[in-house]
Amino acid sequence: MNKLIAPIILILAFTVTSCSDDAKKAINNIASQSEETLGGISNDRTILNPKLGNFCDGHECPEGIVAVKTEKKKLTCSGIVKSQSEVLISENCATENEAFNIQTTDGKLIKVTSVEDELSNEFGDKILKLNLEKEIPNTANIELPEIDNNEVQLNYFNELGELQSQDCELTYASLAYANSFDNESQLLNIKNCEGVRDGALISQNGKSIGFLTKKHNEIELYEGISLNGEQRSINILSKIEELSYQIGTDAVYQIGYLAFSFPENDLPELKERITFNKDNFKFKKSLICFKRGNDIVFKDIETSIIFDNKIQELNVNTIDNTYPVKHYIPRTKVYFGHKLASQIPSKYNYITTTQNINSIEKHYFRNPFNNEIITERYKFSSEDHNLLEIDYCK
Repeated sequence: MNKLIAPIILILAFTVTSCSDDAKKAINNIASQSEETLGGISNDRTILNPKLGNFCDGHECPEGIVAVKTEKKKLTCSGIVKSQSEVLISENCATENEAFNIQTTDGKLIKVTSVEDELSNEFGDKILKLNLEKEIPNTANIELPEIDNNEVQLNYFNELGELQSQDCELTYASLAYANSFDNESQLLNIKNCEGVRDGALISQNGKSIGFLTKKHNEIELYEGISLNGEQRSINILSKIEELSYQIGTDAVYQIGYLAFSFPENDLPELKERITFNKDNFKFKKSLICFKRGNDIVFKDIETSIIFDNKIQELNVNTIDNTYPVKHYIPRTKVYFGHKLASQIPSKYNYITTTQNINSIEKHYFRNPFNNEIITERYKFSSEDHNLLEIDYCK
């Protein structure tokens, strides 16, 4: 019926100069009927979608979705009906300082009377609650993401006000955000998306989960807020450790062990210090002290996490790049030569080297009767090795 109104008005407008008083009355009646159909809101097409009616036609929309139009920016945001008189949207689509109108899937238009904060995350992203002039009967089904299903749909309106839906995926294994840990986390990470708009509604099998807030500045990962999730503060090293148990590969176990050992590892033979650089995902393990009676060869190492993706996600394809930085060799395992040995003070109980330990030449002590090797030691090189006095652990 609405589609017929505009042409009728247009035809009558062209002939208004020659119309009778009765014709003019007819025009006024049609115009008033048009405004009544639009729920008392001006029928200016810039207020809401250019095409009125069910914007979900052709889409599998979640229950309780509505179109929220900002009058200032002329944008359309996806919202959900929390209660019959309340609608939720993401502030990243529109701010609380703007004026809004609501369009339901059956084409009804409802004014927003007031706006207030609903919740926010650790990055300051907010969900807004819009209080309505009239009630909407169909409310959304708001749930946590499913435990064993990471597939989600992002629902948003394009610049023409048309609803768009895109299949994307949740991930809890990205090290970019430690606090996105599992399906109960308030902070959601969304991957395998491209070109979606801030403020998109995140849904799963007809249920509403939350809203997409913004894209990570450096990697192809989106942030979102779960409406039923719990805000957490999780250390990135704790997340690495827990993920290593879930993933279970040798490489990730090694990475997880370093995270577990942070910041100091007390072993039977020695104590070692563990550091972690979260900017380049690199662990460093270095000697603190040896324990008496344990003359062992030790090496400081660096371990880098090598991802197979651009979102810093740990998975079964993650590998560790581990290489030695420095070797510590006890004096009891070093051969200085008969002349040099007596000249080196006894306080130097270790030598250190950055040389590959497998390339260091060895001296063999043999049984003079059968030439069998009794013991072997690393040959000291004044060019490649440094004398070191190491205190024992107390």
